[in-house]
Amino acid sequence: MKLRRILYLAAILVPLLIVFTIDVIRRNVDIEVGPLSLIRDLLIIGAMILVYLFFETTKASRDQSPTRKLGLILIALIVLVAIGGTVVMAGIEGFDLKGGFLLPLDYGTVFSATFLSVLLGIFSVLVMRVLRDLVLYRRRRWTRRNLLIFIALLLITAGSTIWLDPLETSYLTRILFWLAVVFAIVNSFRLSWIVYLTKREKIFGLIYGFFLFVGFITLNIILRSGIVSKSLLYYSYPLEQFVSLACIFGNIYFGMAFVSTLFHLPTAEAFDRKASEVTSLHNLSRLVTQVFDFNELVETVTSMTLQVCEAKSCWLETIHFLEEETAKVSGNKYSASGNYSVQIVGTKNISQVEIDVLMPTAERTLRDIVLEERRPIAVDDVRRDQRLKLGKKTKTRTGSLVVVPLVSHSGLIGILYATKETEFGFFKDDVEVISAFADQATVAIENSRLIKESLERERLFREMLVAQEMQRKLLPQSLPQFPTLELDATSTAAFEVGGDYYDFAQLDEQRLGIVVGDVSGKGVSAAFYMSEVKGVFQALSRMYPSPKEFLVKANEALASSFDKRSFVSLIYAVVNVTSGELTLARAGHCPMLFIAKDHVEYIRPPGMGMGLGDEAVFANAINEQSVQLNPGDVCVLYTDGITEARRGDDEFGYDRLLECARQSRGNDASAIKEHILESVKSFTDDQPTHDDLTLVVLRWQGNSATNKIDIS
Repeated sequence: MKLRRILYLAAILVPLLIVFTIDVIRRNVDIEVGPLSLIRDLLIIGAMILVYLFFETTKASRDQSPTRKLGLILIALIVLVAIGGTVVMAGIEGFDLKGGFLLPLDYGTVFSATFLSVLLGIFSVLVMRVLRDLVLYRRRRWTRRNLLIFIALLLITAGSTIWLDPLETSYLTRILFWLAVVFAIVNSFRLSWIVYLTKREKIFGLIYGFFLFVGFITLNIILRSGIVSKSLLYYSYPLEQFVSLACIFGNIYFGMAFVSTLFHLPTAEAFDRKASEVTSLHNLSRLVTQVFDFNELVETVTSMTLQVCEAKSCWLETIHFLEEETAKVSGNKYSASGNYSVQIVGTKNISQVEIDVLMPTAERTLRDIVLEERRPIAVDDVRRDQRLKLGKKTKTRTGSLVVVPLVSHSGLIGILYATKETEFGFFKDDVEVISAFADQATVAIENSRLIKESLERERLFREMLVAQEMQRKLLPQSLPQFPTLELDATSTAAFEVGGDYYDFAQLDEQRLGIVVGDVSGKGVSAAFYMSEVKGVFQALSRMYPSPKEFLVKANEALASSFDKRSFVSLIYAVVNVTSGELTLARAGHCPMLFIAKDHVEYIRPPGMGMGLGDEAVFANAINEQSVQLNPGDVCVLYTDGITEARRGDDEFGYDRLLECARQSRGNDASAIKEHILESVKSFTDDQPTHDDLTLVVLRWQGNSATNKIDIS
């Protein structure tokens, strides 16, 4: 772009220098004027076209506001009038008339005529370009057509003189000239840009318009003066017509602009206010999707409220409805009335004391009325309004007040207040604008809350995933391997984490401890108790190999940890992997399902849940029971997530579990486990489980040889 401008400047200078050279030669040598004059005019017209193209490359000036463009023209006009006035006052020798042609008397006249004419031509091109932008601002259907007609008449008028001598006139040129003036007047009524100026811009526009009007009158007078007029006619007759019409158009247009701006000035304040309202609403709408920090939103909402309605002060309250008539008090920020609490989250130009005067907590306030009616309320005179009950002697700087509820799809979430010092300060339009603003603020605040809740849920979900992984690691990562028996087990939590537990422990070279437990409840609290049970099992199982003794000691260790609403049920079996003897004790847990070759039964040694009674009662309630395992016998340990799996009002139950295990007795432990799980899943129609589910299956293979335990 910079290179293009340099090329344009070079291209402009070349024809102008050629013309100047021709004029200097003509000053000394008599040359045939006819064809040479035509060449000169074409070179000058080409130079002016290049000047226009040069201005078109300056995008910055095209994007300027209308007032800046007026300022640019005014500066150029002042400079031009000063130069023109200097030329008029300088007393230049002037021109001699010879055969209808103007001949300069000296070289100074040639230079001054060239310089002044080129300067006027460039200025006229600039004026036409700026006037084009102003006329086409928010154009209507016929605007462009009328402007093009004027430009066409201007160019045709200038072109009609190309064959004329400098002092020669024609009726065609005169007719075209006045037609162009008429369309200049028509286009001068296109002043849409004035409507959209701010009050400050209108004041500047008024000043600029006045000085431009006066300046163009002065310039037109200068153009009619002898020396300037003759300079233009000598230099180029078409250029003289172009400059004259451009300056007349500028004179008419800026005169109309001055008058129009003068009439628009009284409404400027109202327009500024509407523009401010639109801008504020636009900015707040953008905040709905871009800003989610609650404190930043509150600061923006209160600040914009002052701008939207030109209020003296404002504040924003959030409403929290309570289940009971309770009140939260913290640093004078909280108060309560009826079944809701109020928190003042943002204030502008008002203190807590002033708010308390307007909204006393001990009485039915305007806040209560807004909460009931859920519509905006305007108070024209706060001292006389019966709803506030302030009295004429109440000391407050507030004269009028607007209260607007913030209502979202989930209900009323807050109230926005705006005040003015004068009575009757808020009009109907003010209330409507604040209401529209409050609606946008409601969406923004609600979005902020939802985003915060979403982030909190995401954080909790990630933490639960970590907890789930940690709990999974608390369960055995591999199963013990023995030639004499098969083992398989599984545990599934109803939620991310649960309270079911199973584990294995090597008591000595011949005995294996198996435990299955269930903590009352589900979720995180049950998972914490479950981890504590694991620690107790791993610590005490080797110290107390007897199932009864282990359960008694475990109850003593755990009793102090449980609250009154929590307990643990456990079933603990010790298997001799050499002889096949299984000893079982139960602390309020589901009975063990024993499937032998010739019979199937539930083994229920007596016992009570851990944490349900004192230590002596618990110890007396626990008993052991032993069974001798034979090849092919199966033992199933489980939690109530199996038997209490539901389909409507029907439970899977003990009978279905017994029949399911009996049918799969001939399979290995893994197949029996999978058959039971598939049966439960089929029974519940693949619905999610409502309780934690744990299953341990032991199948005795039988082997009289002594085997060393391999457990990891």
